[in-house]
Amino acid sequence: MQRLPSPRGLMGMEATSHSRGTRALILVIAPLFVTLAACGEVRTPGTGGSTDGTVKATSTDSVRGSAPVTGEQRTTLPSAPAPKAFADRATVVAETFRASGRPVAPVGLVLISPWADVAFETDAQKAAWLAGKVEFGAGVPDDQVGVSQMTLPDGSERPVDLLGPRESVARALQVGGDCSGVAADECRLTLTKATLTTTRVKTNAGEATVPAWSLAVDGMTRPIVVVATAPGPLDRPAAPQPLAGLPQRPAGFSPADSLDSVSGATITVGIGHGACDRDLTGHAVEFDDLVVVGATHTPPEPGTMCTMQYLLAPSTLQLTEPLGDRVVLDVVSGKTLVLGVPPM
Repeated sequence: MQRLPSPRGLMGMEATSHSRGTRALILVIAPLFVTLAACGEVRTPGTGGSTDGTVKATSTDSVRGSAPVTGEQRTTLPSAPAPKAFADRATVVAETFRASGRPVAPVGLVLISPWADVAFETDAQKAAWLAGKVEFGAGVPDDQVGVSQMTLPDGSERPVDLLGPRESVARALQVGGDCSGVAADECRLTLTKATLTTTRVKTNAGEATVPAWSLAVDGMTRPIVVVATAPGPLDRPAAPQPLAGLPQRPAGFSPADSLDSVSGATITVGIGHGACDRDLTGHAVEFDDLVVVGATHTPPEPGTMCTMQYLLAPSTLQLTEPLGDRVVLDVVSGKTLVLGVPPM
């Protein structure tokens, strides 16, 4: 199965039955300097890769800086051999994971894109969608289901059952907002017509083409496109659960919230951190059956004024051997990280 890096944040869908307006995306990309360094075992620093299945701390070296990493910089974090405290924590995580019965990571296709592609043209339209203020006109049938085809990332096809347009919209709505600041008569979306089409979506295995409903909306120039596949062949990832029984994390540890890419023995993870965390450095500790990843940092000095932000920054880690089918665990929570599934 092809495994692709996943952009951080929401990834949109592209409907194949209508033209798309131009969207501007401004990226601020800091220069990336990564130099591969030698790998060493935690128990015997400075030696090569282990051949006996013992714990191995591996990393890449990179240009270091003491300044905090901000969300705007999106700088790739440096990495280094795991310090003893990190390696000790990794061993505890590994032992707890094995004792828990080794929870199984999800298999099959996992949808990374949202269920709906919506291009809001006004704040009122966005508020209405987030508040679930959606009405259906006569052109949107109550129940229209059937069987269609989806094209998998490897190019093969498989039959899929369909949801009707109203049920598809209900699944896509993520009600969590309200109409504050928007007039009641404006905080409403009226769907006037539903047309079956296809759309391209991002999955943990690459891009797939799936059946979708193209929904005309009163007052919007572009339709809303919602995935129409019934549950089963394509689902949103379930939120990973922390590993029960882990002791509280030591101070100065940062979690790995996502596994963004895998290329042989090189993996990239998304590190969660605060705006004032300093000296952020990624680490990986390898075992025969799993890899524990995360970062260490220097907490801000007491009394430091800091914004209440939770940020993500990538860190590229070099293992002593290809990742293969080994499970990747977060050093802080013990959560299983699945390739391509964004932080939740």
